[in-house]
Amino acid sequence: MKTVVTDKDLAEIREEDVDVLKVMAHPVRLQIVSELMHHKMCNVTQLTEILKLPQSTVSQHLSKLRRTVLRAERKGLEMHYYIDNAKARQIVGILSS
Repeated sequence: MKTVVTDKDLAEIREEDVDVLKVMAHPVRLQIVSELMHHKMCNVTQLTEILKLPQSTVSQHLSKLRRTVLRAERKGLEMHYYIDNAKARQIVGILSS
């Protein structure tokens, strides 16, 4: 049985992909996603140490990534971030190879 994909379906898929590309179109955000692929889950303090960037900078970028690429999980007083987007993983994987 053939599956019919309409123009509307393609437009929706592309819009989601565009949103991921937009949010990841910054070197620091790409670095954050890359580090989270390697470390699986990190808090802001860990990411600031890894990236050697100010906490405010890392927090700002995490906030933007959290809308489309990352999720956060509270562990005590800290928020731990992890990747929750297969497309983001693919993008970083392609760029890393």
